[in-house]
Parts: sequence; C-alpha cells; structure tokens
Amino acid sequence: MTDAGGADRSRPRLGGVAARRAIGGLLALAAAWVLWRHEAVLGEALQALRTPPAWAVAALPLSVLASIAVGGVLLKRLLHRHGDLPMGELMALNAAATLFNLLPLKPGLAGRIAWQRRHHGVAVASSLQASVALLLLSAAVVAFAIGALLLARVAAVPAVAGLVVLGVLLLALRRHGRLGLLAELLWWRLLDLGAWALRIAAAFAAIGAPVDADAAIALACVAMAAGAVPVVGSAIGVREWVVALLAPALAGVPWETALAAELLGRAVEVTVLLPAGLGASWWLAQRSRP
Repeated sequence: MTDAGGADRSRPRLGGVAARRAIGGLLALAAAWVLWRHEAVLGEALQALRTPPAWAVAALPLSVLASIAVGGVLLKRLLHRHGDLPMGELMALNAAATLFNLLPLKPGLAGRIAWQRRHHGVAVASSLQASVALLLLSAAVVAFAIGALLLARVAAVPAVAGLVVLGVLLLALRRHGRLGLLAELLWWRLLDLGAWALRIAAAFAAIGAPVDADAAIALACVAMAAGAVPVVGSAIGVREWVVALLAPALAGVPWETALAAELLGRAVEVTVLLPAGLGASWWLAQRSRP
C-alpha cells in the first residue's frame, strides 16, 4: 500500500511482523544456549534421561495427546449450535491447528476458522467467540487452581484434593441447563490443566528432579497462562523462560533445572505434534476434496 506521496507504508508493518516472529525463536535459542553453558545441570539431566521412570516416559507423549483430545471436545461443545460437528474431524482440526500454532502469530487458528466456515457454515464471528471462550475457560480454571493452592497453604490440604472436589461438583452440575454446559466446559478444561500438570511432573522426573503434585499444578498454571500469548506461536521461548524463572518460588527447583525440564517437555511436544498434526492435515485435505 502506498500513500499520496508514493511511499510504501507496508514495509514498517511487515518489519514489525518479522520482528515479532523472531521473538520466540530467539528466546528458545537463548534457553538452549544457557542450558549448554550450565554443563553440570545439562550433564545431570542427560544422565537421568538414560534411565527415566517408566511412568514419565508414557506420560509425556500421552499428556500432549490428551490436551489435543480435550481441545476437540471443547470445540464440539462450544459450536453445538451449528449442528453435530463430527468429533473425529474436530480432533483432527485441533491437532493440525496445534501443530501450525507452533509458528508465529498462530496460523493454525486461522486455518481452523476457515475450515469450519467452509465445511460447516460456522460464521467467523462464532469461531472467534469459541476461541475467546477457550481462553476464558483457561483463565477460570487457572484462577480455581490458584485458589486451591492458596487454600492448601492455609489449611494444609493438598491442592490436588481441592481440584478433585471441584471436578466432582462440576460433573454433578452438568445436567442443569446453561449452568450445566458451563460446568461441563470447565470440567474439560480442568482435565486439560491436569494433563499439563502431569506433563510437567513427568518432565521434571525424567531429568532426575521430581516435584510434588502442588508444584506441578502451580507450574501448569504458569504454562497455561503463557500459552495465551498471541505474539509467538504456542508461546515458544516465552513459556520455557517464564516457567523456569518462577520455578524456584513455586516449586523450590533451581531455574536452570526447570529450564532443562521445560526444554525436554517442548521437545516431546513437537515430536508428538509433527506426526499427529501432519497426519491430521493430510486426512482433512482428503476430506476437503469434492
């Protein structure tokens, strides 16, 4: 686009986008470089990874798949007014979108919205409302978890017990009209938070620095909040640093160790998403043909 004087006004805008795209990559590279410099921490992590706990080896990839599945269920419930959208298709859409959201500015979100508009007539505004609702559900569940963590410090009751009670109450309310729908949505997002906590606990255990359930929940809240950052894809770089820097206060773990655990978790996440997201994209492309 040019102004009256013929100057190209798109260049600053494109430059700004390019700068934002570099943020996540630079932060991720910085995390890897810092860990490389801390040879003792890296050596201990690599040594522990030779014989990781069996449950951690299983939990790391399964928790990623669980988050994808929960996202598909939430989409189906949020878009129920637009018809009975196929669950398998929504699962595939969420897997593909999650993979491409690893790129800057989250192009997977735009692709999912376009697919829903073309194949199911879901208005763009409705898809955007569903995306906002997903963020609000995450914020609500994180707030509940923080409340459970604070209560745990006062009443000496594990936060996980409080969240289990909350989950039971939400299940009991799910058949009460609109309130029931909200309760069901919150229950699924609470389950997603549990998957995040399991993933974090497994990553720390795999590098020989296990954390307790409450610490895993606290760090899961941080990771879920960081995932809402729109500038960089799936908070790459941002999530690793935020979790690492808050780990000493929230989990009593040195930040270098937490950084190693987060990088491991991210590596497993990408390893799972590549085949799952590419396979889902291929399957959706086949369905998209006339």
